[in-house]
Amino acid sequence: MNNHYFLRRLLVLSLTLTSFIASAQTTGQLIKITYPESRAVFQRENDNTSTIYLSGSYYQPIDSVQARVQAEVAGQGLNTDWVTIQRAPQGGVFQGALRAKGGWYRLEVQAFAGRTVISSDVVRKVGIGEVFIITGQSNAQGFQNFGAVGASDDRVNCVTYDNSTANSLNDPPAPIFQQLSASALIGPRGKSAWCWGVLGDLIAKQYQVPVLFINTAWQGTVIRNWRESAEGKITKNIFAMGTPFEDFPVGMPYANLVIALRYYCSIQGMRAVLWQQGENDNVPLNSTRQAYSEDMQYIINKTRADTRRYPAWVLARSSYNAGKVSQEIIQAQNDVINTYNNNVFAGPFTDNIQVPRFEGEVHFGGEGLKQLGQAWFESLNAVFFASSRPLPPLPPPTIAVTCAASNNALTVKLPDLYTSYTWNSGQKTQSININQTGDYRAILKDEYGNTYLSPILNVQGPIQPTNPTISLVNQPNRVANAQQQVCADSSLSLLANTGTNSSAIWSNGTVGKTIAVSTAGNYTAQSISVYGCKSAQTSAISLTVRPKVPTPSVEQIGTYSLQAVLPTPSGAQSDLFDWRRGGELLPQKGAVIKVVVTSNYTTRAKSTFTISGSDSLTCYSDYSTPKAFTFDQSAGGLSVYPNPSPNGVVIIETLENLNDASIAIFSLTGQQLFTQQVPLLDERKSINLTGLAQGEYIIRVRSSGFNVSRRIIINR
Repeated sequence: MNNHYFLRRLLVLSLTLTSFIASAQTTGQLIKITYPESRAVFQRENDNTSTIYLSGSYYQPIDSVQARVQAEVAGQGLNTDWVTIQRAPQGGVFQGALRAKGGWYRLEVQAFAGRTVISSDVVRKVGIGEVFIITGQSNAQGFQNFGAVGASDDRVNCVTYDNSTANSLNDPPAPIFQQLSASALIGPRGKSAWCWGVLGDLIAKQYQVPVLFINTAWQGTVIRNWRESAEGKITKNIFAMGTPFEDFPVGMPYANLVIALRYYCSIQGMRAVLWQQGENDNVPLNSTRQAYSEDMQYIINKTRADTRRYPAWVLARSSYNAGKVSQEIIQAQNDVINTYNNNVFAGPFTDNIQVPRFEGEVHFGGEGLKQLGQAWFESLNAVFFASSRPLPPLPPPTIAVTCAASNNALTVKLPDLYTSYTWNSGQKTQSININQTGDYRAILKDEYGNTYLSPILNVQGPIQPTNPTISLVNQPNRVANAQQQVCADSSLSLLANTGTNSSAIWSNGTVGKTIAVSTAGNYTAQSISVYGCKSAQTSAISLTVRPKVPTPSVEQIGTYSLQAVLPTPSGAQSDLFDWRRGGELLPQKGAVIKVVVTSNYTTRAKSTFTISGSDSLTCYSDYSTPKAFTFDQSAGGLSVYPNPSPNGVVIIETLENLNDASIAIFSLTGQQLFTQQVPLLDERKSINLTGLAQGEYIIRVRSSGFNVSRRIIINR
C-alpha cells in the first residue's frame, strides 16, 4: 500500500508540474519560478538572515537571471537589490540562491538576453523566519471542534500534507503550504490550528517574521511508543489493547518525526522540535523519572544520529491527566533540559493551565488553547532565539543537462555523493536519458537519509530544433541570396530564423540569432535549443568583401572645370563621385564638374559593384584633399583652350549654362567653316577642327542672351 501511495503522489506531482509549465507557455511567459512554492518559509539563522534557494524554467535562450525580494507589506522585511543568481544558464533550467533578512516577501526574477530584460516572474509570500516541527501526543496534535483559533496573521503557515491515514514511510510530495486557519490540518498529522495559531501570531508580531509549523504528534502515545518505534520495533497502543488496532503502524509514531526532520528540515531548515507529551506516562503508566528521562534523551539522540544534524528541542513540562500531576515526569523533562550542551530548552509548564481541562481529563480547549499558545510564546523568548542553534536549509542539488551526439535526446545528470536517486519518471539512477517531452524531477538522499529535491526540468518538443533559414537583418522576411558582398569598411548583418525556443550557432563559433561578418568566406548556421541540441546546417552564404575604394585627387582641367582622378581603378562596374564645396554637397555626380565659385572642393568615389544573384553594392572612398579653385573673371564668360591648339582639337567652356547653343567657326574673312548645335551647354565641350588648315580662325558661341567670339590658332 505504501508503494502504491508513493507512486500516486509522484503522479500527482508530475501532473501538477506539467500544468504549471503549460500555464507558463500558454501565457507567453519566457521564465517561470518552479521553486519555492508560495508560503514557503526558510529558517533564519541567529543573525536574522537565511538563504532562499530558487530554481525554475526558461523557454528561450537567455544570458543570465537576476533575483530579488521585496517586502509584501512595508515593515515586514528588508528589500534587496537585484543580484545575478546565474550567468549563462544551460538546459532550460536556472538555479541560484539569494541571501536576505527575516521577512515576508515577493520573490522576483528577471531574465536577460543581450543586456535586455525579456521576461520576469514572481512568487508571492515567500518567507525567511521560524520553522518548527511539533511532536508528542494529543495536546500537541490537537483536535477539531475544541475551539482552536486560527492564526490571524497571514504570515503563519503550515504544511498541507496529510499522512494520518496512509501512514506512509515514504517522503511526502513536494511541499505545498497554506495559511494556518482554525480548521487547517497541520501536516502530516496535526488536527486544527490548536494552540499553534496563537503561538504563530505572537511570534510573527514580536519578531516580524513568518512562521511555518509541521505537526508529527500522535494522540494516545506514551514515550515508550516513540522509543520503540525509533528502535525499529512494533509498539503497542496502550489504549487499544486487545483490538485489531493495538499495534501502531510499522515505524510509527517515530517515522513521521524522522521523515519530517529529513525532508522538511533539509528543505526549509528548522528552529526546533516542540515536544508536548507526558500526560499518559503519568496516567495510567506512572512512569519513573529515570525511565522517562532516558527514553526522552534516547529519542533526541536518535533524531540526531538519523540525520547527522543537531536539531534543537523544546520540551513542555507536562504531566496533568485526570486531575493528577507527576513530579517524576516533570523532573525527568527538566533533567533532559538541564543536561549540559544538549541544545534542549525549557518549554511551558502546562500542568496549571486550564484546570480542570476542557473535556474533563487531559485535553485543552477554548480559552485553554489560547493560554497554552501564550505559554509556549513566553518560553520561546529572546534568550531562546539567541541561544538555540537553528538548522539552515541545505543547498539543493544542481542539475546538468547535455544534448546527446545525435541531437535528438538529452542526458540529465545529478551530482555525486548522494546515495539514492528517484526520478518521477521511475528511474533510480544518477543520470537518465530523455527522448520524450515532459517534466522531470528527482528525489535524492544522502547517506543519512536526508532528502533533497532537484530542480524541475521541463522538456518541450522537438528536442532537436527545426532547421533555420538565413535572412539579412534588414530583410527579415526574405531568405538571403547565397551570394553576398560588402564594402571593405563595412559588415554584413545576417539573421538566423530559428524557432522561438532556440538560438543559433554560426560556423565561425558565434552564438546568437544575429551576426555581423566582414571577412570573406562561407557562413552557415544551426539552431540550438535551450537544451543544447542542434539542427542541421543551413545552406552557405558566400561573402565577397570588396577592396577599399582608392581615394581620388582633384585636378583643375579647365577654366571652369574640376576633375576627380582615381590613382588606380576601383574594379567596380561604375564610378560616380560625391562633390563638396566647403561643407556643401553639390548635385553633380560625374568625374568632371563645372565650378564657378571660388572655394575649396573635395570629392569621394562612389563605386558600384554587382554580383550574381545579389543586389548591387555601392562602396565609398575617403574624401580627397581639398582643391582650391579661384574664379577667373578675365575669360569674359567664354573660355577656349588650348589656344593655340597643337592638333586641331579645342575645348569650349562657358560661365553660364546655355540652352540651344550654336557653335560656329569662321575664317578671318568671315566665311563659315564649321557649325554645331548643342541642346545644353553646361559642361566642357570638345570641338574637333582637325579638318581645318593651320592658321587663325574665329569661334563664336551664341545662345539666347549670349553671343561671344574668340580668335583661335591651329598650329600643327
